Amino acid sequence: MKGDDAIITVELEGRKIKVPAGLTVIEALWDTGHDVKRGIGCLSGLCGACTVAYLEKGNKKVRFGLGCQKVIEEGMNVIMIPCFPCHAARYSLKAPENPLEKLKELYDELYTCNDCRSCNICPEWINVAGVMRSAMDGDYESAAAHVTDCVMCGLCASRCPRNIAPHYVALYIQRALARERPFPPNLRNRLEGIESFTFDDEWKRIVAMDDDALREFCASFGGA
Repeated sequence: MKGDDAIITVELEGRKIKVPAGLTVIEALWDTGHDVKRGIGCLSGLCGACTVAYLEKGNKKVRFGLGCQKVIEEGMNVIMIPCFPCHAARYSLKAPENPLEKLKELYDELYTCNDCRSCNICPEWINVAGVMRSAMDGDYESAAAHVTDCVMCGLCASRCPRNIAPHYVALYIQRALARERPFPPNLRNRLEGIESFTFDDEWKRIVAMDDDALREFCASFGGA
C-alpha cells in the first residue's frame, strides 16, 4: 500500500465507504464490519451463491457477477442479490423410461422463449440463450455440452421475462442424458468396492497415521 493511493471509495450495499483497493466485494463487506452470512459459499467462484449487481463509475449499464470474484473499483456501486425464486420442477429420474421426453411437461415455460437474450448475463460467460435454443430444438447433447461451467447462481432466471429458469432446465437435461447413458464400469466397480467395505482396513490404517507417516504415504503417490 502507498498511503491514500491504496484506499478507494465505493458505494456498497447502499452507503459510501472507504476500503483498501484490491478487495473483492465479499472481502470489502467483511472489511467494513458487515456480518455477511447470506450468499456466502465456497468463496472460489464455484458455488454461485454470492451473486452481485454493480455499476462501474462513468458507466450506465448495470453488470452482474460473483461477489467472491469481482474486485471492487473506485466509484463502483454494488449490492448483493438474494437467492432468486424460480420454478424448480420436482421429479425422479428413476421413473420415466425416456426422461428427455418429460422436459416439455416439467418445464413447459421453456417453449415460450422468444430469444430476447436477456439471460446472457452469465458470470461464467455461458451463452444461455443459445443453450435454451438448443433445448427447444431437441439438440440436448449440445445444450448439455455448453453448460458444464454453470455454477447454478440463477442470474439468468432473474432476467427472464418468460419466467424460465435456464439453470434448472439445463440441469435436468444433463441428468436425463446421464440417465440414458450406460453406467461407467469403472464407477460401478468403485461403488461396489465402497459398499462392500473393500477399503475399510486401508482407511483404518490411514486414519491411525501420525503427520509424518501421512506425509510419507502421500509422497509415495506423488503428493506434496
